[in-house]
Amino acid sequence: MNHESRFSAINIAVVGHTNAGKTSLIRTLLRDDQFGNIDETAGTTRYVEKSVVFAGEDAVLNLYDTPGFEDSSALLQALEEQSKTFEAQSRAAQSPAARLPVELLRAFIAQADQFPDFEQEIKVLRQSINSDVLLYIIDVREPLLGKYRDEIDILSKAGKPILPVFNFIAGNSEALMRWREQMAQFNLHAALEFDTVAFDFEAEKRLYQKLQSLLEQHYETLQILIDFRQQVWQSLQHAAAQRIFQLLIEVACYRREVSGAEAAGKGGIAHGNVLEMQDFVRNAEQRTLQDLLSIFAFTQLDVDLQQLPVTDGQWHLDIFSPRMIKEFGLDAGATALSGAAAGAGLDLMVGGISLGAATILGAALGAGLATVRKYQHELSAALRGHKWLCVDDNTISLLYLRQRKLLHTLTHRGHAAQNKLQLFNDPDHALPGGWYKVINVMRQHPEWQQPSPSDVDYQALQDRVIDWLINDESS
Repeated sequence: MNHESRFSAINIAVVGHTNAGKTSLIRTLLRDDQFGNIDETAGTTRYVEKSVVFAGEDAVLNLYDTPGFEDSSALLQALEEQSKTFEAQSRAAQSPAARLPVELLRAFIAQADQFPDFEQEIKVLRQSINSDVLLYIIDVREPLLGKYRDEIDILSKAGKPILPVFNFIAGNSEALMRWREQMAQFNLHAALEFDTVAFDFEAEKRLYQKLQSLLEQHYETLQILIDFRQQVWQSLQHAAAQRIFQLLIEVACYRREVSGAEAAGKGGIAHGNVLEMQDFVRNAEQRTLQDLLSIFAFTQLDVDLQQLPVTDGQWHLDIFSPRMIKEFGLDAGATALSGAAAGAGLDLMVGGISLGAATILGAALGAGLATVRKYQHELSAALRGHKWLCVDDNTISLLYLRQRKLLHTLTHRGHAAQNKLQLFNDPDHALPGGWYKVINVMRQHPEWQQPSPSDVDYQALQDRVIDWLINDESS
């Protein structure tokens, strides 16, 4: 059974010149990179295509993607000729000549078969008349030409509110300012900056707020949509940050017992053990990457991010390469043990006891019964002269920095993005204050490799790291 919406959905015609980004806007609002077709070829959209934005199960917005204007000057001239015909007919009939502009459009549409050259534009006119508001999409990179004035002149005849939407604004501030001045000359003072490639959720929220000011009768409905989309966006960010926390826990808690002979042998830890550890980390990060793409409704194939080592959904710059450590400003010699392979550490801290310490027995006796019980396997291994292969601090720190960068990039990437983009180029790769204490706490709880939401300490640590990630904490 179909759910009956509580609201009367708002009909929005997305209009503008060819290749201005109409389909791109709808893709971004829908979080759907498969909607419609995007191409550099003029006139890619040939039909009016409807999509719906929901608040829960309630349809709030009907978005109509329309073909682009191709020859607005010729169309305006044809409409002016139509107006002259009306005036002549009125004089002949000795009746008042005044007609509403929208009536001229309807008459023009009714004679569509006489204007085959305007087949696409007539589809735009028809949808504009049948909509509540028009979103006029502008590619600010385009020069200010007379055809845009003609388009606005034509659209205004529909008698519906027009909201100019400035697209492709990233890095084009001067062009944006010129376009704003131009729209003001057309008495279109309410306008919106909305980049469909370099996405900003606040811009989406402002879009709905602008619609509230233009469509007073739909104010409450749009507020429900704003609140719903805000909640969904925060939930997506939280889910992604939570997934990153699970990755960090999974890697920080990794441990493999090795004999003292293996640890002290020539070349350090046995090569096979190190390779196994490295594969574990790589696979864990790859699973996280795939989950993050899924959370934000991106496919593996459409991820092609400059400054982010991801191609076709795969990290192509290995996390254990020296270049990665250097690129993120970490000290390669700060935490790695002498002679250990990249990413490998041997000294494991549990319960405040260093399992590599010579005084392990005395430390164990003084640690208390609860600590001994909790870490009895680790303590037993240490007493046998064995050590623990774990992932060093540098690798865990690098994982955090890479995931923070990925999260920031995905939350600022529109679903219309087609090319490589540099969305996050912050040279400051500082770790949050208290970061290494957090690593130590993670290591002390190997049971946390399985999510433990009922554990108060686990929940508190998770909340702290999620806050760092979402708020881009780096101080």
